Amino acid sequence: MNRVKNKAILLLLAICLILACGVTSPAQAKEPQTKAIWAWDFYEAASNSNKITAILKFLKEQDINLLFIGTSKTLPDQPATYEELILRAHEEGIRVFALVGRAEWALEGRHREALAELQQVLSFNGSHPASVFDGIQYDIEPHTLAEYKTKRGSVNYQYIQVLKKIAGEIKASGDSLEFNAAIPCWYASGENPVMVDTGGQRKPLSYFVLDIVDTASLMAYRDTAERQIRASLVEANYAAKLGKKVYIGAETSAPNGSTIPNEITYYNKGSVYLDKQIKAINAYYAQHEGFGGVAIHQYSAYKKMMQGR
Repeated sequence: MNRVKNKAILLLLAICLILACGVTSPAQAKEPQTKAIWAWDFYEAASNSNKITAILKFLKEQDINLLFIGTSKTLPDQPATYEELILRAHEEGIRVFALVGRAEWALEGRHREALAELQQVLSFNGSHPASVFDGIQYDIEPHTLAEYKTKRGSVNYQYIQVLKKIAGEIKASGDSLEFNAAIPCWYASGENPVMVDTGGQRKPLSYFVLDIVDTASLMAYRDTAERQIRASLVEANYAAKLGKKVYIGAETSAPNGSTIPNEITYYNKGSVYLDKQIKAINAYYAQHEGFGGVAIHQYSAYKKMMQGR
């Protein structure tokens, strides 16, 4: 009896010591921060075993644990290759999201196409229970449409509706697929925020998006951590209020003077500089409830940048 009593006392003392030292229990341990990467071109990135080996090696070397992989026209043709990619990625602790997107899907007449992409992924998950996609990212950018110049309000409304339809179908399917949307940072914090009036509410378009999706990938493409933080803070704060998270995107594609001006990409500054900026972003947002991690755009460009260091 005394021996049992002594053990109980020792256990209590041990617990007190752990608490006094501030040691985090397993239940309280913080999950590793997400570091994601886009790979739009499935054929280039992962269309055979050798390419899968190469991309997974690269992701591990760069501490990347979330892969957005293009599926739009390739998933129905190569299910076995996607199965191999997902199985091997999961073994390495890397989540895999299907990646799809066209600006035209914002328009009501093209909603069916957007939903067909989702059904492909849901069908794949249903028939490959050991190698399911963890999520799906939709990159629908209505602001790039010609109609946006004259019918902004209508196009924004149609865009919100397609996101609601996607969310509804995911929920109805019972699949645990994470619904992620890529959105530009200036919807809420640009010089002219994109304000939307619908359902008796008036707020930035990105807020409506965050109301619907599980997470968002914020295209906060700038060439310093400070500028990326400023470009992402409004959405991160709103996401936190909803109990959701944003992934903050960093561009690594070569500048071309028009669609990719020098000031939005890290390409010419090199990977060492980029790593420092990512660390600064992670440090700033370390305790922020709306921050999910960073996302690098994109695989082929990042590899080239890494080669030049």
